[in-house]
Amino acid sequence: MRDHREHRDEVRGSPHFFLPDGSDVHNPGIGLRWEGDPGAGHPVVGDDDPGAYDALVRRALA
Repeated sequence: MRDHREHRDEVRGSPHFFLPDGSDVHNPGIGLRWEGDPGAGHPVVGDDDPGAYDALVRRALA
């Protein structure tokens, strides 16, 4: 988390996918929220869509 906080303006996170159509998707299927102080909090998964990766593959093949 310390590395993330130090570089949060530079890095969106992992996974980060770049598609052939020029678009990109960060953390597909996962919705996050932060709890605690902005500089010392932690992420909490609020949404999880396991079909997001299938949708990305279909989109990349289109």
